[in-house]
Amino acid sequence: MRALVRVAQTIVIGAVVFTAAPVSAAQASPPSIPPPSASCFRFPYFGPKGHANFDFGRDVVRLLDERGVKVEGIAPIEAKPGNKGIYMPIGWKQDHIDPCNGVYYPGGFILNDVKSGHKIAIHDIYLRVDGTHAQVEIDGQPQGEQLVATYKLLEFAWNVPTPRPLEGGIGPKYWPFYTSAYLSKTVKDLTGISLNEGDYLANLDAVVQYLP
Repeated sequence: MRALVRVAQTIVIGAVVFTAAPVSAAQASPPSIPPPSASCFRFPYFGPKGHANFDFGRDVVRLLDERGVKVEGIAPIEAKPGNKGIYMPIGWKQDHIDPCNGVYYPGGFILNDVKSGHKIAIHDIYLRVDGTHAQVEIDGQPQGEQLVATYKLLEFAWNVPTPRPLEGGIGPKYWPFYTSAYLSKTVKDLTGISLNEGDYLANLDAVVQYLP
């Protein structure tokens, strides 16, 4: 248990220290593009394996359903049925920590507005102190790296060391994410959905596993 607590402390400290460095933007296109090249050396991810559920809030799911927007995954991230959110495997095999850019997650998801034909792709994701940054493409046209969601450190930091004995690891069950100004404007412009800056977007429930 002490070892798991130390790991949890490392996760919190790492999330703050490694994500506070300058940003180096990179270009990529979904779904099968190699991850952006890091300008710094890479550290291994926090653990060998695990998974994360990014579950959209009820209001977000309702708005997507009413508009007819379909959430689609970009591997290794998968879309959940019914626009409920996304699922992602985590661990050393696909994720890493970049001292210059933050904690990196490959893949992403697409908001496919069937009615208008517009598609917003969010992929190659970095977690930093101020929130979630990602490469964005609109109808196949790269928009560069954008801040797509924010969070409040004090809301999740204490939840990071939550023991998950039945899952063989540790990780937060409660980590709320909020809509960024960029995501709000982009979604409104392309779909008409009123997803305002600061609105509750989703909860991240993640566990890093150390035992079989």
